[in-house]
Amino acid sequence: LSFAHVLLLTSACALLALTNPNWLLLFLGVDMGIFYLYKIMRGDFFYFLNLAGAVRFVMAISERFCVKIMVNFTMLIQLRHPQEMGGLPFLVSILTSVVGSFVSVYAYSTYYNEDVKLEYETLQTVLGSLVAIWFVSAVTLALFIKRGYLHTFYGMDTASTFNRKAFLHLREDQDLEKSSFLTSHPDVYKAWGDEVIKPWTINNWNRWEEEKPAWFTDTWIEAVPNEYIPFEWRVKYKKTKGRVDDSQLQRRRGSISVRELVGGKEER
Repeated sequence: LSFAHVLLLTSACALLALTNPNWLLLFLGVDMGIFYLYKIMRGDFFYFLNLAGAVRFVMAISERFCVKIMVNFTMLIQLRHPQEMGGLPFLVSILTSVVGSFVSVYAYSTYYNEDVKLEYETLQTVLGSLVAIWFVSAVTLALFIKRGYLHTFYGMDTASTFNRKAFLHLREDQDLEKSSFLTSHPDVYKAWGDEVIKPWTINNWNRWEEEKPAWFTDTWIEAVPNEYIPFEWRVKYKKTKGRVDDSQLQRRRGSISVRELVGGKEER
């Protein structure tokens, strides 16, 4: 399947480049633009890594570009993961290569006027053979793949919806695995974190303080949003540096009162 896909797309690019290089740029540019637009409209443009500011923006642009190019010219099926390209864009990229090959053959046969030119019948034979290999391979994959994985080739999960499902799929005792979700950028879980993650952290924080699991580190604690930590630990727990509850007071994280630090109640 990958063999036929790569040959179809590279042949299409070569024929378009011979016919009119601007058409090749248009083909690749529109294909890339549609992918970016889809990610933006789905709220899935930024990468899941916990980066900030301009670095996060540059990472999103470059990572999405590289993933799209890799899928186009290698058909690496692992990149259909929702945190990378996603199932539906992956499928569209594959189909675009097939359609693009037919368009390129027509454009080359119609508009390429050099003396040395491939015969239309030859191109049609090669194209037909590659499409046949592609189709048979795709059907074989669909028939023999585990049913539970088939939807990953056309699914519309974003990084956020995928992580929600993955978190809910874990058992109650899998704290280590659950803790990894809070190392992603908050945008990944902000839509469902209050409902799913917050009860888990609030209900288990005291136990973690007593047991001190290996993953319960300063770095991890600093990544946890304030509202996901019990109030008494926000003002007393040394590792959180006196993080406070009121969002208006976020500017003065290091200025918690002595009363709060020694165990006083939150003032209202």
